[in-house]
Amino acid sequence: MTQKTDRIRAQRGNTRLLLSAIHMAGELSRAQAAEVTGLKIMTVGRIAEDLIGRGILQEREKEGGSHVGRPPKLLSLKEDGLLCAGMALDRDMLQLGLVDPRGRIHAYTSVPLPEGSIDPDQVTPWMADHLARFLEEHRDLNPRGTVGIVVPGILDIQQGEMVFAANLHWDHVPLLPVLRERMPAYDFVFENDVKAAALAEYQFGGLQDCRNLVVLSVGSGIGAASIVDGALYRGKSNMAGEIGHITINPAGKVCVCGKVGCLQTYLSPGTLLTEARTVHPEITMPEMFALFQKGDPFITALIHQAVEYISIAVNLLANTYAPEVVLLRGELLRRGPVIKRLVADTYREKLNWYMTDAFSLRFEQLGVSAPLTGGGILALERELDRLCGSYGKQ
Repeated sequence: MTQKTDRIRAQRGNTRLLLSAIHMAGELSRAQAAEVTGLKIMTVGRIAEDLIGRGILQEREKEGGSHVGRPPKLLSLKEDGLLCAGMALDRDMLQLGLVDPRGRIHAYTSVPLPEGSIDPDQVTPWMADHLARFLEEHRDLNPRGTVGIVVPGILDIQQGEMVFAANLHWDHVPLLPVLRERMPAYDFVFENDVKAAALAEYQFGGLQDCRNLVVLSVGSGIGAASIVDGALYRGKSNMAGEIGHITINPAGKVCVCGKVGCLQTYLSPGTLLTEARTVHPEITMPEMFALFQKGDPFITALIHQAVEYISIAVNLLANTYAPEVVLLRGELLRRGPVIKRLVADTYREKLNWYMTDAFSLRFEQLGVSAPLTGGGILALERELDRLCGSYGKQ
Protein backbone atom coordinates (compact mmCIF):
# COMPACT_ATOMS: atom_id res chain seq x y z
CA MET A 1 0.00 0.00 0.00
CA THR A 2 2.84 2.39 0.88
CA GLN A 3 4.59 1.74 -2.44
CA LYS A 4 1.39 2.46 -4.34
CA THR A 5 0.84 5.68 -2.37
CA ASP A 6 4.42 6.81 -3.01
CA ARG A 7 4.03 6.04 -6.71
CA ILE A 8 0.83 8.10 -6.92
CA ARG A 9 2.45 11.01 -5.07
CA ALA A 10 5.43 10.93 -7.42
CA GLN A 11 3.12 10.84 -10.43
CA ARG A 12 1.15 13.81 -9.13
CA GLY A 13 4.35 15.74 -8.45
CA ASN A 14 5.78 15.00 -11.88
CA THR A 15 2.51 15.95 -13.54
CA ARG A 16 2.36 19.25 -11.69
CA LEU A 17 5.99 19.94 -12.58
CA LEU A 18 5.31 19.33 -16.27
CA LEU A 19 2.12 21.42 -16.28
CA SER A 20 3.89 24.32 -14.56
CA ALA A 21 6.72 24.25 -17.08
CA ILE A 22 4.33 24.23 -20.04
CA HIS A 23 2.16 26.95 -18.47
CA MET A 24 5.14 29.26 -17.93
CA ALA A 25 6.67 28.64 -21.37
CA GLY A 26 3.40 28.67 -23.31
CA GLU A 27 4.43 25.63 -25.31
CA LEU A 28 7.28 23.12 -25.23
CA SER A 29 8.34 20.09 -27.19
CA ARG A 30 8.62 16.88 -25.22
CA ALA A 31 12.40 17.10 -25.36
CA GLN A 32 12.33 20.71 -24.14
CA ALA A 33 9.93 19.76 -21.36
CA ALA A 34 12.26 16.98 -20.24
CA GLU A 35 15.19 19.40 -20.19
CA VAL A 36 13.31 22.08 -18.26
CA THR A 37 11.79 19.75 -15.66
CA GLY A 38 14.63 17.24 -15.32
CA LEU A 39 12.18 14.41 -16.01
CA LYS A 40 13.05 11.52 -18.31
CA ILE A 41 11.72 11.85 -21.85
CA MET A 42 9.70 8.65 -21.39
CA THR A 43 8.11 10.06 -18.24
CA VAL A 44 7.22 13.27 -20.05
CA GLY A 45 5.72 11.25 -22.89
CA ARG A 46 3.64 9.06 -20.58
CA ILE A 47 2.26 12.05 -18.65
CA ALA A 48 1.66 14.04 -21.84
CA GLU A 49 -0.33 11.23 -23.45
CA ASP A 50 -2.49 10.91 -20.35
CA LEU A 51 -3.13 14.67 -20.16
CA ILE A 52 -3.93 14.87 -23.88
CA GLY A 53 -6.45 12.07 -23.38
CA ARG A 54 -8.01 13.96 -20.46
CA GLY A 55 -8.38 17.14 -22.50
CA ILE A 56 -5.82 19.14 -20.49
CA LEU A 57 -2.96 19.30 -23.00
CA GLN A 58 -2.89 19.60 -26.77
CA GLU A 59 -0.04 18.91 -29.18
CA ARG A 60 0.60 20.46 -32.59
CA GLU A 61 3.41 20.55 -35.11
CA LYS A 62 5.67 23.60 -34.92
CA GLU A 63 4.99 26.03 -37.74
CA GLY A 64 7.69 27.79 -39.79
CA GLY A 65 11.45 27.55 -39.30
CA SER A 66 13.84 25.15 -40.94
CA HIS A 67 13.78 21.54 -39.83
CA VAL A 68 15.57 18.43 -40.93
CA GLY A 69 12.94 15.76 -41.18
CA ARG A 70 9.59 16.01 -39.45
CA PRO A 71 9.07 19.25 -37.45
CA PRO A 72 8.84 18.84 -33.67
CA LYS A 73 5.48 18.79 -31.94
CA LEU A 74 4.73 21.32 -29.23
CA LEU A 75 2.75 20.71 -26.06
CA SER A 76 0.50 23.45 -24.68
CA LEU A 77 -2.44 23.73 -22.32
CA LYS A 78 -5.77 23.15 -24.06
CA GLU A 79 -7.14 26.67 -24.00
CA ASP A 80 -10.84 26.09 -24.57
CA GLY A 81 -10.92 23.45 -21.86
CA LEU A 82 -9.18 25.55 -19.20
CA LEU A 83 -11.01 28.88 -19.17
CA CYS A 84 -11.10 30.31 -15.66
CA ALA A 85 -13.22 33.21 -14.45
CA GLY A 86 -11.70 36.24 -12.77
CA MET A 87 -13.31 39.16 -10.97
CA ALA A 88 -11.35 42.33 -10.15
CA LEU A 89 -12.56 45.22 -7.99
CA ASP A 90 -11.08 48.70 -7.78
CA ARG A 91 -12.28 52.03 -6.44
CA ASP A 92 -14.59 52.74 -9.38
CA MET A 93 -15.21 49.55 -11.33
CA LEU A 94 -15.82 45.82 -11.24
CA GLN A 95 -14.31 43.73 -14.06
CA LEU A 96 -15.29 40.18 -14.98
CA GLY A 97 -13.84 37.90 -17.61
CA LEU A 98 -12.80 34.42 -18.61
CA VAL A 99 -9.03 33.96 -18.88
CA ASP A 100 -7.36 31.28 -20.96
CA PRO A 101 -3.94 29.72 -20.25
CA ARG A 102 -2.24 32.27 -22.54
CA GLY A 103 -3.62 35.17 -20.50
CA ARG A 104 -6.18 36.20 -23.09
CA ILE A 105 -9.49 37.48 -21.75
CA HIS A 106 -12.76 36.14 -23.15
CA ALA A 107 -16.33 37.31 -22.53
CA TYR A 108 -15.18 40.47 -20.75
CA THR A 109 -17.50 42.92 -19.01
CA SER A 110 -17.02 45.87 -16.66
CA VAL A 111 -19.53 47.54 -14.39
CA PRO A 112 -19.21 50.83 -12.49
CA LEU A 113 -19.68 50.58 -8.75
CA PRO A 114 -23.14 51.56 -7.46
CA GLU A 115 -23.54 55.32 -7.22
CA GLY A 116 -23.76 57.03 -3.87
CA SER A 117 -22.29 54.32 -1.67
CA ILE A 118 -19.32 52.04 -1.24
CA ASP A 119 -20.78 50.45 1.88
CA PRO A 120 -19.39 46.88 1.88
CA ASP A 121 -22.73 45.51 3.11
CA GLN A 122 -24.21 46.72 -0.18
CA VAL A 123 -21.27 46.23 -2.53
CA THR A 124 -20.29 42.65 -1.62
CA PRO A 125 -23.73 41.12 -2.40
CA TRP A 126 -23.82 43.28 -5.53
CA MET A 127 -20.47 41.76 -6.57
CA ALA A 128 -21.77 38.25 -5.88
CA ASP A 129 -24.87 38.86 -8.00
CA HIS A 130 -22.84 40.17 -10.94
CA LEU A 131 -20.43 37.24 -10.76
CA ALA A 132 -23.23 34.67 -10.59
CA ARG A 133 -24.98 36.31 -13.55
CA PHE A 134 -21.74 36.45 -15.57
CA LEU A 135 -21.00 32.78 -15.00
CA GLU A 136 -24.54 31.80 -15.91
CA GLU A 137 -24.48 33.89 -19.10
CA HIS A 138 -21.27 32.21 -20.24
CA ARG A 139 -21.79 28.66 -19.05
CA ASP A 140 -21.71 27.52 -22.70
CA LEU A 141 -17.95 28.27 -22.63
CA ASN A 142 -17.57 25.73 -19.80
CA PRO A 143 -15.50 27.78 -17.35
CA ARG A 144 -13.71 25.77 -14.69
CA GLY A 145 -15.01 25.64 -11.15
CA THR A 146 -12.48 28.04 -9.60
CA VAL A 147 -12.80 31.83 -9.74
CA GLY A 148 -9.97 34.29 -9.06
CA ILE A 149 -11.14 37.19 -6.88
CA VAL A 150 -8.87 40.25 -6.96
CA VAL A 151 -9.33 43.28 -4.70
CA PRO A 152 -7.18 46.12 -3.32
CA GLY A 153 -5.64 46.28 0.12
CA ILE A 154 -4.30 43.97 2.80
CA LEU A 155 -5.99 40.58 2.67
CA ASP A 156 -6.37 37.46 4.74
CA ILE A 157 -6.23 35.14 1.74
CA GLN A 158 -7.05 32.04 3.80
CA GLN A 159 -10.22 33.44 5.36
CA GLY A 160 -11.19 35.52 2.32
CA GLU A 161 -11.31 38.75 4.29
CA MET A 162 -10.33 42.25 3.19
CA VAL A 163 -8.43 43.30 6.30
CA PHE A 164 -7.86 46.90 5.20
CA ALA A 165 -8.49 48.67 1.88
CA ALA A 166 -7.63 52.35 2.37
CA ASN A 167 -9.01 53.68 -0.90
CA LEU A 168 -12.39 52.00 -0.26
CA HIS A 169 -12.37 52.83 3.48
CA TRP A 170 -13.07 49.15 4.19
CA ASP A 171 -11.69 47.09 7.03
CA HIS A 172 -12.39 43.48 8.01
CA VAL A 173 -14.82 42.82 5.17
CA PRO A 174 -15.52 39.07 4.75
CA LEU A 175 -15.88 38.94 0.96
CA LEU A 176 -15.30 35.27 0.17
CA PRO A 177 -17.89 34.03 2.71
CA VAL A 178 -20.49 36.12 0.84
CA LEU A 179 -19.44 34.61 -2.50
CA ARG A 180 -19.36 31.07 -1.12
CA GLU A 181 -22.86 31.42 0.28
CA ARG A 182 -24.15 32.79 -3.03
CA MET A 183 -22.27 30.24 -5.20
CA PRO A 184 -21.55 27.09 -3.16
CA ALA A 185 -20.67 25.08 -6.28
CA TYR A 186 -17.56 27.22 -6.94
CA ASP A 187 -14.13 27.41 -5.37
CA PHE A 188 -12.36 30.77 -5.00
CA VAL A 189 -8.81 32.08 -4.81
CA PHE A 190 -8.24 35.50 -3.28
CA GLU A 191 -5.50 37.97 -4.16
CA ASN A 192 -4.36 41.57 -3.80
CA ASP A 193 -4.72 43.58 -7.02
CA VAL A 194 -1.07 44.63 -7.36
CA LYS A 195 0.20 41.11 -6.70
CA ALA A 196 -2.23 39.73 -9.29
CA ALA A 197 -1.13 42.39 -11.80
CA ALA A 198 2.54 41.57 -11.15
CA LEU A 199 1.89 37.90 -11.78
CA ALA A 200 0.09 38.70 -15.05
CA GLU A 201 2.79 41.09 -16.28
CA TYR A 202 5.47 38.57 -15.35
CA GLN A 203 3.88 35.74 -17.33
CA PHE A 204 2.39 37.64 -20.26
CA GLY A 205 4.09 41.04 -20.40
CA GLY A 206 7.30 39.98 -22.13
CA LEU A 207 9.21 39.34 -18.89
CA GLN A 208 9.52 35.56 -18.98
CA ASP A 209 13.33 35.72 -18.97
CA CYS A 210 13.34 37.87 -15.83
CA ARG A 211 13.56 36.01 -12.51
CA ASN A 212 13.43 39.00 -10.17
CA LEU A 213 10.88 41.75 -10.75
CA VAL A 214 9.31 44.56 -8.73
CA VAL A 215 6.06 46.24 -9.78
CA LEU A 216 5.07 49.71 -8.56
CA SER A 217 1.40 50.50 -9.12
CA VAL A 218 0.29 54.14 -9.02
CA GLY A 219 -3.49 54.40 -9.01
CA SER A 220 -6.26 55.14 -6.52
CA GLY A 221 -3.97 53.33 -4.12
CA ILE A 222 -0.19 52.96 -4.23
CA GLY A 223 1.23 49.47 -3.94
CA ALA A 224 4.11 47.25 -4.91
CA ALA A 225 4.63 43.57 -5.56
CA SER A 226 7.72 41.49 -6.13
CA ILE A 227 8.59 38.33 -8.01
CA VAL A 228 11.63 36.75 -6.35
CA ASP A 229 13.40 33.91 -8.16
CA GLY A 230 10.35 33.41 -10.35
CA ALA A 231 7.78 33.26 -7.54
CA LEU A 232 5.44 35.83 -6.05
CA TYR A 233 6.75 37.09 -2.69
CA ARG A 234 3.99 37.60 -0.14
CA GLY A 235 5.73 38.28 3.14
CA LYS A 236 4.07 37.61 6.48
CA SER A 237 0.27 37.65 6.30
CA ASN A 238 0.46 38.57 2.59
CA MET A 239 1.45 42.15 3.54
CA ALA A 240 4.56 42.56 1.40
CA GLY A 241 4.41 45.56 -0.91
CA GLU A 242 2.25 48.02 1.04
CA ILE A 243 4.57 50.83 0.03
CA GLY A 244 1.77 53.38 -0.24
CA HIS A 245 1.68 53.74 3.52
CA ILE A 246 5.37 54.36 4.06
CA THR A 247 5.90 57.77 5.63
CA ILE A 248 8.01 59.93 3.35
CA ASN A 249 7.20 63.31 4.91
CA PRO A 250 6.49 63.40 8.66
CA ALA A 251 5.17 66.95 8.27
CA GLY A 252 3.00 66.05 5.28
CA LYS A 253 -0.66 65.41 4.65
CA VAL A 254 -2.94 63.14 6.66
CA CYS A 255 -3.60 59.85 4.85
CA VAL A 256 -6.87 57.90 4.89
CA CYS A 257 -5.01 55.25 6.91
CA GLY A 258 -4.69 57.79 9.75
CA LYS A 259 -0.95 58.35 9.48
CA VAL A 260 0.78 61.50 8.25
CA GLY A 261 2.88 61.92 5.11
CA CYS A 262 2.25 58.56 3.41
CA LEU A 263 3.51 58.14 -0.15
CA GLN A 264 -0.11 57.67 -1.25
CA THR A 265 -0.98 61.25 -0.26
CA TYR A 266 1.35 62.57 -2.98
CA LEU A 267 0.77 60.22 -5.90
CA SER A 268 -2.77 58.99 -6.44
CA PRO A 269 -4.88 60.69 -9.15
CA GLY A 270 -7.41 61.73 -6.52
CA THR A 271 -4.88 63.47 -4.31
CA LEU A 272 -3.31 65.24 -7.30
CA LEU A 273 -6.72 66.51 -8.38
CA THR A 274 -7.54 67.66 -4.86
CA GLU A 275 -4.29 69.60 -4.76
CA ALA A 276 -4.83 71.05 -8.25
CA ARG A 277 -8.30 72.27 -7.27
CA THR A 278 -6.89 74.48 -4.52
CA VAL A 279 -5.81 76.77 -7.37
CA HIS A 280 -8.05 75.64 -10.24
CA PRO A 281 -11.47 74.72 -8.76
CA GLU A 282 -13.42 71.97 -10.56
CA ILE A 283 -10.46 71.07 -12.78
CA THR A 284 -10.58 67.58 -14.33
CA MET A 285 -7.67 65.23 -14.93
CA PRO A 286 -7.49 65.91 -18.71
CA GLU A 287 -7.64 69.66 -18.00
CA MET A 288 -4.84 69.30 -15.48
CA PHE A 289 -2.52 67.69 -18.03
CA ALA A 290 -3.58 70.25 -20.66
CA LEU A 291 -2.53 73.05 -18.27
CA PHE A 292 0.78 71.27 -17.74
CA GLN A 293 1.39 71.31 -21.49
CA LYS A 294 0.63 75.04 -21.50
CA GLY A 295 3.21 75.63 -18.77
CA ASP A 296 0.88 76.55 -15.88
CA PRO A 297 3.38 77.09 -13.03
CA PHE A 298 1.33 75.50 -10.24
CA ILE A 299 0.32 72.42 -12.24
CA THR A 300 3.87 72.06 -13.58
CA ALA A 301 5.25 72.04 -10.05
CA LEU A 302 2.57 69.55 -8.95
CA ILE A 303 3.32 67.11 -11.78
CA HIS A 304 7.07 67.36 -11.26
CA GLN A 305 6.57 66.68 -7.55
CA ALA A 306 4.63 63.50 -8.42
CA VAL A 307 7.40 62.43 -10.79
CA GLU A 308 9.96 63.03 -8.04
CA TYR A 309 8.05 60.85 -5.56
CA ILE A 310 7.66 58.07 -8.13
CA SER A 311 11.43 58.19 -8.68
CA ILE A 312 12.03 58.06 -4.92
CA ALA A 313 9.78 54.99 -4.72
CA VAL A 314 11.66 53.35 -7.60
CA ASN A 315 14.94 53.97 -5.77
CA LEU A 316 13.52 52.54 -2.55
CA LEU A 317 12.31 49.37 -4.27
CA ALA A 318 15.50 48.94 -6.27
CA ASN A 319 17.62 49.16 -3.14
CA THR A 320 15.33 46.86 -1.17
CA TYR A 321 14.94 44.03 -3.70
CA ALA A 322 17.83 44.50 -6.19
CA PRO A 323 15.57 43.36 -9.05
CA GLU A 324 16.41 42.90 -12.69
CA VAL A 325 13.37 45.00 -13.64
CA VAL A 326 11.25 47.66 -11.96
CA LEU A 327 7.93 47.87 -13.77
CA LEU A 328 5.60 50.85 -13.40
CA ARG A 329 1.85 50.54 -13.91
CA GLY A 330 -1.39 52.11 -12.83
CA GLU A 331 -4.13 54.61 -13.51
CA LEU A 332 -2.00 57.72 -13.10
CA LEU A 333 0.41 56.62 -15.82
CA ARG A 334 -2.43 55.65 -18.16
CA ARG A 335 -4.27 58.94 -17.67
CA GLY A 336 -1.14 61.05 -17.85
CA PRO A 337 1.35 59.59 -20.36
CA VAL A 338 3.55 62.65 -19.84
CA ILE A 339 4.31 61.35 -16.34
CA LYS A 340 5.63 58.12 -17.83
CA ARG A 341 7.94 60.09 -20.12
CA LEU A 342 9.17 62.36 -17.32
CA VAL A 343 9.88 59.42 -15.02
CA ALA A 344 11.80 57.60 -17.77
CA ASP A 345 13.88 60.73 -18.37
CA THR A 346 14.65 61.64 -14.75
CA TYR A 347 14.36 58.62 -12.40
CA ARG A 348 18.13 57.99 -12.42
CA GLU A 349 18.62 61.34 -10.66
CA LYS A 350 17.19 59.76 -7.49
CA LEU A 351 19.21 56.56 -7.71
CA ASN A 352 22.31 55.76 -5.73
CA TRP A 353 25.30 55.63 -8.05
CA TYR A 354 25.66 51.88 -7.62
CA MET A 355 22.04 51.32 -8.74
CA THR A 356 22.17 53.43 -11.91
CA ASP A 357 22.64 50.50 -14.28
CA ALA A 358 21.65 47.67 -11.95
CA PHE A 359 18.10 47.24 -13.27
CA SER A 360 15.86 48.06 -16.20
CA LEU A 361 12.86 50.39 -15.86
CA ARG A 362 9.84 49.21 -17.83
CA PHE A 363 6.16 50.05 -18.10
CA GLU A 364 3.02 47.92 -18.06
CA GLN A 365 1.96 45.97 -21.14
CA LEU A 366 -1.41 44.63 -19.99
CA GLY A 367 -2.93 47.86 -18.72
CA VAL A 368 -6.11 47.99 -16.68
CA SER A 369 -6.88 44.30 -17.28
CA ALA A 370 -3.73 43.00 -15.53
CA PRO A 371 -5.37 42.30 -12.12
CA LEU A 372 -8.23 40.43 -13.81
CA THR A 373 -5.75 38.39 -15.85
CA GLY A 374 -3.80 37.63 -12.68
CA GLY A 375 -6.97 36.39 -11.01
CA GLY A 376 -7.57 34.02 -13.90
CA ILE A 377 -3.98 32.75 -13.69
CA LEU A 378 -4.35 31.99 -9.98
CA ALA A 379 -7.66 30.21 -10.60
CA LEU A 380 -5.99 28.12 -13.30
CA GLU A 381 -3.15 27.21 -10.93
CA ARG A 382 -5.73 25.94 -8.43
CA GLU A 383 -7.46 23.97 -11.17
CA LEU A 384 -4.19 22.38 -12.30
CA ASP A 385 -3.45 21.38 -8.71
CA ARG A 386 -6.88 19.79 -8.52
CA LEU A 387 -6.38 17.93 -11.79
CA CYS A 388 -3.03 16.58 -10.60
CA GLY A 389 -4.59 15.59 -7.28
CA SER A 390 -7.16 13.44 -9.07
CA TYR A 391 -4.52 10.80 -9.86
CA GLY A 392 -5.21 7.57 -8.03
CA LYS A 393 -8.84 8.55 -7.36
CA GLN A 394 -10.40 7.44 -10.65
